[in-house]
Amino acid sequence: MIQDTRIKFIAVLLLTAVAAYIVAPIPGKPRIPFLSEAKIHPGIDLAGGAELRYKVLFPVGFTGDKERTTQQVAEVIRRRLETKQLQEPKIHTYGNHGIVIQLPGVDADGLRDYKRLLEILGNLELYEAGPKDLQDRYLEDNMLPDGYKVVRSVDGAPLLIREQPVIEGCHILNAEDHPEMSPGGVRWFTTFELDAEGARIFDEAAGRLFHQRPQGRIAILLDGTVKSVLGVQSPSFHGRGQISGAKDQKEAKELSIILRSGSLPAPIGSE
Repeated sequence: MIQDTRIKFIAVLLLTAVAAYIVAPIPGKPRIPFLSEAKIHPGIDLAGGAELRYKVLFPVGFTGDKERTTQQVAEVIRRRLETKQLQEPKIHTYGNHGIVIQLPGVDADGLRDYKRLLEILGNLELYEAGPKDLQDRYLEDNMLPDGYKVVRSVDGAPLLIREQPVIEGCHILNAEDHPEMSPGGVRWFTTFELDAEGARIFDEAAGRLFHQRPQGRIAILLDGTVKSVLGVQSPSFHGRGQISGAKDQKEAKELSIILRSGSLPAPIGSE
């Protein structure tokens, strides 16, 4: 027993000495090889930052597994934070609906960006827009055709789209933000890649819309808001598409992060 105590005491002394040597400002101090690549990342108590508390907002009558759904929400949040390369975020759940997120070293401006990124559901849907003659007729008589619904386009005008989406976010494998030169300067857009099933379904719709006269359009919606309405310029896309209309690089990058990380299985609200 005494021998064990002595060994532990000596180990503590050695560790204390090594730590003191590392932090001591000694001029010309030689490097310790096995510690040369070591890095110490201060946590939220040393680096400052923020702690966010969310609760999963289950709908009335929800009959699924709340604890499992909360874990799934936390996993999507984790993937979004990892994509932003935040320094050691800590995420844990409690109960069957609570999520705590610690963000070390985040200032007020950064915190607003992270909160916006985390709270977006991320439900991406691509819809077939109604043909021009149907759009014009609706604007004249305000009679909604069977099989269609109305959303507000990017410019605020009413837009007819099919009731059922062509594809949804679950078909997306990857997404990236890219710049392109235009007469007005640099514009940003987000590309996405579909899985095999999504590519097949999308090309079936694209082939039909491409041969429509005038050529048909695809409306891209995120959480029910129209992000882009694009003319179909090819009968097939082989699983690749793009979303234009981002205000800047930041918006295009955030969209790519959301598409890569997946949609939240349930909405969240601050506690």
